[in-house]
Amino acid sequence: MFIFIGKVLYALVWLFLVFNLIHPYPRPANVVTNIGLIAFVVTHGLQAWMLHSTMTKQEKQQDKFKVLRLFLFGVFESLSWKDKK
Repeated sequence: MFIFIGKVLYALVWLFLVFNLIHPYPRPANVVTNIGLIAFVVTHGLQAWMLHSTMTKQEKQQDKFKVLRLFLFGVFESLSWKDKK
């Protein structure tokens, strides 16, 4: 239940940050959201890149969206993998 709430909150944060690209907020908030978006993309991109580089070809074919889900939801996605095992 808490993992699902975390994923929903991450999705809302992503929407908030991406909405700034479409319709920019006023000046001080614009700078903060741009820095937040850059930080999110870098940290989640590194997590997704590390996962993709450690996956075998068979794992890549079985679950094609695993890396994308990790990029979007970060630590909450990896916690859901732990719960499934």
